[in-house]
Amino acid sequence: MEHSLRNWIGLFLLGSINNLPYVIVTSAAKTIADSFGKKNDVGLVFGANVALSVIVKAINGLFLLKVSYWIRYVVNAMLMIIGLIGVAFAFDFWFALVCIVVVGSSAAFGENVALGYLRLFPSKCVNAWSSGTGMAGVLGSAIYIIFGCSIGESNDKSQLKTLTKYAFLLTLPAVAVYLIAYFVIIKAPKTDDTFHRGDPSIQKPLNEEERSLLHGALTVESTLHRLRRCWGLVWWLSLNLCAVYLFEYVAQGCASKVRPASEYNKGCPELFAALSFCYQAGVFVSRSSVQLFQIKRVEVLSVLQFLNMVLWIFDVHYKFIPVYLLPALMIYVGLLGGASYVNIFYLLLHEDKYPEEDREFCINIVSLFITGGIVLGTALETVLFNTVLESD
Repeated sequence: MEHSLRNWIGLFLLGSINNLPYVIVTSAAKTIADSFGKKNDVGLVFGANVALSVIVKAINGLFLLKVSYWIRYVVNAMLMIIGLIGVAFAFDFWFALVCIVVVGSSAAFGENVALGYLRLFPSKCVNAWSSGTGMAGVLGSAIYIIFGCSIGESNDKSQLKTLTKYAFLLTLPAVAVYLIAYFVIIKAPKTDDTFHRGDPSIQKPLNEEERSLLHGALTVESTLHRLRRCWGLVWWLSLNLCAVYLFEYVAQGCASKVRPASEYNKGCPELFAALSFCYQAGVFVSRSSVQLFQIKRVEVLSVLQFLNMVLWIFDVHYKFIPVYLLPALMIYVGLLGGASYVNIFYLLLHEDKYPEEDREFCINIVSLFITGGIVLGTALETVLFNTVLESD
């Protein structure tokens, strides 16, 4: 394909920058909570990051498919800017949460738009997008580690707020790269160079729906019957993706209390930031793996992640795992979560059981369950941290 390399690079950049603000919030969750004296409300930071995700994804899937992609990408860039500036200059915890809602909504909306856009490309291009989202995790957590090291050991609220402020402001220029990736780097498929999904050596023309998507003139009929039919195709993938996200977000939240409080907000890198980086490194590796091998039995990943969650919950209370083993265990959490994500969306984009005319709709349905899993995970974490694990 003539533009395959530049498209891979462009989709990688879209994934990296779309998820970067979201990941910085995740990496900074404990610092944000601590900077406002809300050490037991880390789960609220995670929850705010996904609070409106289901709504914005549903709006995109049900009402905005006829809106051209370029408009949706520009709107998403504006949401990123508003969220980043708002969190950077937040004057209290609740205002910070509102701005984090905007950040999370941008990531969710951008993800849905991009996953729908991917149906116009060869199915393995999902690897470019997913690898980019994994890189966002590595970059976001690395940014926070760098700034954390710059202020040194501190539990002072003003210094923690300064750390948050500059970490988010530093991310603003990336929004320009996001727009450049879409408008300049990526070249949308033409009728003479679009690969057949099953065999990259076979070319096929874009159908009328795909051509109209590129020109912002799509007419979509969304009915309850279509929803039922598509749900019958994707329910198993949806539930597995929801479960993996639920389990990994609880495990990731447990990293904020898995050691005595005296071991946090000190050292370089700070413990929670270091564990967040390990998690994101695992996600990056596994989300970049689909071109090497594919996993069809995604339920195996769900079971393994459940066992991870149980292990981390017990360790919050008993603290029996040596600190030097925690990074490897958190990498493992990230590996399972990233593998589930990339393989599920590869199956959606690649397998013939999902009709071409319904493929984007199916993707939108499944992606809603990412948010469902995160919401359930952060809710469970918040309940645990304010009840049975409150004093740990």
